[in-house]
Amino acid sequence: MIKSIVLQPLRNGEFIQFLTDFLVIVDKNNPDNLQVRPAFEALKSLTDDMENLFKISQASIITRDIEGLDERRDRAVNGISTVATGFAYSFDPVVSRHARTLEAHFKLFGSGIAKDNYQSQTTSIRNILDDWETKQPLKEAITALNLDSWKAELQAANEDFYTAYTSRNEELASSNPDNLKGKRLASNAAYYKLRDRLNAHFEINDGAEPWARTISLANQSIDNYNALLARRGPDTPAVVEPPLAEAS
Repeated sequence: MIKSIVLQPLRNGEFIQFLTDFLVIVDKNNPDNLQVRPAFEALKSLTDDMENLFKISQASIITRDIEGLDERRDRAVNGISTVATGFAYSFDPVVSRHARTLEAHFKLFGSGIAKDNYQSQTTSIRNILDDWETKQPLKEAITALNLDSWKAELQAANEDFYTAYTSRNEELASSNPDNLKGKRLASNAAYYKLRDRLNAHFEINDGAEPWARTISLANQSIDNYNALLARRGPDTPAVVEPPLAEAS
């Protein structure tokens, strides 16, 4: 079952990123196979609407910072990918094997991570870094190819980008709070509906795939956001989540 998370304390930029992360996970596991296409499309539409409220003005000083940070993480992603591709041709079979492991992992996230939109790229890089920390073959590949400094740079660039982007989003949100509030409430309801559909199908199908994999990945993401909220201390308000809905 998908774990609970209190959405109310998430800042607007964090809330959009949370929904984006969730949508990416569902999309990669195919909403049709999961039998949640209508609920997925409804949440995606609302998330896109919220993102449109946060369109970044090209005249903004912080926008130039954001563009610079995005370019910085693009260089890190492309640099690591290029190094892995080069080492794949190594005469040393061990080095070549580690490089091919990294190449295959990058391919799971598409052919052009650096060309993705801001939110999708942030999510992909976060998931890549998490895999490098938790999956032994990838940890070994990073160490064997001496990519620890590249990894640290990618993580720092992604975190700095996220901080700047969220700050700008909050600034823009304050100029249109009523419209944003309505979109956020609707997105809340749409998230719960999609979550409940996934939970219901998981139960009906006795934990079979692709629901098991989808829920596992969703819970990893939720753990990250719950940890973020926990770091803010005990003053986080409680919110009662809606009950589970029947699968349709």
